[in-house]
Amino acid sequence: MKIKQLILGFCTLPLLISCGIGEGDEFQARHNQGKNCLECHAFTSGGTIFKNLNAANYAETEAADAYNIQLRLESGKIIHYHKGNGYGNRLYNGDEGAINSFTPQIVDAQGNVVNQSRQNSHNVGRLACNRCHTQNGLNGAPGRIVNYDVNHNLATQTNLSTPITKNNISFAQDIHPILKNN
Repeated sequence: MKIKQLILGFCTLPLLISCGIGEGDEFQARHNQGKNCLECHAFTSGGTIFKNLNAANYAETEAADAYNIQLRLESGKIIHYHKGNGYGNRLYNGDEGAINSFTPQIVDAQGNVVNQSRQNSHNVGRLACNRCHTQNGLNGAPGRIVNYDVNHNLATQTNLSTPITKNNISFAQDIHPILKNN
């Protein structure tokens, strides 16, 4: 009887460790950073934010935990992700049907956009962020999702052709549509 219990214990120990049971705080820090979240989880979308464009899988020390992912939908609505298990991991679990073309954005703790893809360059088929945002990038992704403007998309998407001055700002044309969409 004791031999059977011992064998059973040795057989189940690797399963318990791989799921994080009994690992304490270590489990919170490390949770498959860089791997495709949707291969194991049933939420709508997930990804990892890194500090290094070519960070390896499982590199929790390269994760940018103070940042978040948000999707700016074509309609102007913003979907905010939530902190996932493990440093840098973020997830969204909501209505996939509300998502059409969108611009993924990385925001700092104050809500400032620090990185984003090209405007409306993603669609509902691209919600598994780490599927393309690998160590070397797939399907046009430059590499990992990072906490800095790697492709200078923020500068190129800002319309600098018409400088904003006090004289050409209109509440009805410039401010009201922003308030109405949020």
